[in-house]
Amino acid sequence: MGNALLSGADEAFFYEGIREDGDEQLYGKIRGNRQLIGSIVLGVATAVGGYLFTQNDKFPYLFQSLFLLGAVAVIALTKESKKFEKVDHDHETYTDMLKSILSVFRDMIHSSDILFLFVIMIIITAVENAIFMLLPNYISKLGFDASANGSVFMIYSFAGGLVAAQSYRLVKMRFSSLTVLIIAVLLAATGLEIQGSKYLFLLGAGLLYIVLDILDPVVMQMLNLWVSDKSRATFISGLSFLLA
Repeated sequence: MGNALLSGADEAFFYEGIREDGDEQLYGKIRGNRQLIGSIVLGVATAVGGYLFTQNDKFPYLFQSLFLLGAVAVIALTKESKKFEKVDHDHETYTDMLKSILSVFRDMIHSSDILFLFVIMIIITAVENAIFMLLPNYISKLGFDASANGSVFMIYSFAGGLVAAQSYRLVKMRFSSLTVLIIAVLLAATGLEIQGSKYLFLLGAGLLYIVLDILDPVVMQMLNLWVSDKSRATFISGLSFLLA
């Protein structure tokens, strides 16, 4: 529920803050670097979480709660520097609000490039989320314990972060070339996953893991440049809703 309330607003705030500093064209690079930092932290936390679980199965939940409290403190102390234009909603009906929201997605349909990016993100994310929800249990069945399982995902996170930090370079690629690149990575991952070696299987899963890290900075930069300020949070929230 908390993630749902945050969805869209956080990304819109992130982009508009970067633009306010005059770094709009560097958004893809900055987002990639943010993913790199997040991936390193996530990777370390995943490995540590696997170890903590072997010591006491309640430890990961305890430490997660402590860090969440720390995050709340950071958010509470963060001051917003941007001044938003005040909008009068006193005379706006629920029907008007619904029409305003739907108009954002109606405009998207008229842009084939944006619609393509929107759809490909939804499909790839849905498939990857389904696979990686099941993967930890499958890795355990391959003979890896909880600590090794966490280490595997730590390596995936590090690799994904490194890829994300460099993927902004693909912004200038044509959609057709970007699509061919993604399909090639997906085919390579599939080929490695259907053979017998469990280590090659893990390599294939790793390739699958980094597909979103290749796409995310590129796609989000294109989408943010396209969508208007008043529609940005709504648009990204809609994307997050469909991805969930």
